[in-house]
Amino acid sequence: MKNYLIFSNDEIFLKEKKFSSNSNDTVNIIESINKKFEIFLFSKNSKKKFSFYKKLQNKIIRLDYQKILSLKKQKNLKIFMISLTLRNFINFIIIMLFVGKIPGYLYLRSDGHKEYKKKIGFIGYLFYDLLLSFLKRNLEVISVSSKIYHSSKKMIIFPSELDNFWFLKRKKAVTTKSIKLLYVGRIKVEKGIFSLIKLLNNSNFDYKLSVVGGEKNFRESSKITYYKQVSEKKKLIKLYDDHNIFILPSFTEGAPKVILESLARLRPVIIFTEIKHVKLNLKGIFTCKRKSSSLEKKIHYILNNYKEIQKEMKKNTLPTRESFQKELINILDDKNQ
Repeated sequence: MKNYLIFSNDEIFLKEKKFSSNSNDTVNIIESINKKFEIFLFSKNSKKKFSFYKKLQNKIIRLDYQKILSLKKQKNLKIFMISLTLRNFINFIIIMLFVGKIPGYLYLRSDGHKEYKKKIGFIGYLFYDLLLSFLKRNLEVISVSSKIYHSSKKMIIFPSELDNFWFLKRKKAVTTKSIKLLYVGRIKVEKGIFSLIKLLNNSNFDYKLSVVGGEKNFRESSKITYYKQVSEKKKLIKLYDDHNIFILPSFTEGAPKVILESLARLRPVIIFTEIKHVKLNLKGIFTCKRKSSSLEKKIHYILNNYKEIQKEMKKNTLPTRESFQKELINILDDKNQ
């Protein structure tokens, strides 16, 4: 039986036969691997239990630097690195030095080249490329999109947390005087939320924007309403249902689960050209330029063709939590690997 050594940059709470994390995506990945394999875990330790809480199927052993030599005794051990971060890279080097070379996988959830470049300029781009080049010589790459990493092997898996609940009692369009727009995500510059607010302020149509999640660091107004992060599925679904259009204004994205959530509730999605790779040939996703006129034109097009668009969206076959976990296990359990 294979065991997996997981590197994660997220906070993970682990107690007896349960675990949780500040990242639902990470919970989904660990839950998938733990269904079939025992896990050794290198991550940030959290004493706080998060809302995403799961029972263990197999054993998870948390590692620290004092315990890594115990890995030498493990047979059929493989690595699974969740995202290329500096912390994960350093831990990987430590394992190589004290335990030896271990094969495995690097799972890329976002375009690190763009993210590092945005943070520290072109030096960041080169730095990330150097780290990635080193890891590619030791680990096989699984990616959420061929735009992030193109491999000759079919190792592209779009993560999803959708279950049957997301597809129940889907509602028709909301009818209001103002166009109801929704954003769900972190309130950071790279997520484009401030850019979106600026575009809307320069527009000439009546709208209401709801911003959900993260720490509020912008001014609310008669047109903009802020909600704290919503983790309860029922409340989150109601938010999607109460709006006309979902807008994801990010400058860079890997595999945004919010797009799948919006499509599952039959709410059209607008993205900007910087992240057009996330469309995945799904119906109901519309791309526009980062200009007020382009955004306004796209919104009016959607509203004027709403029924037809919803009808087409029903034809989508969306990735689900179950399909994601199945695809991941098929790769990790490949007898030829």
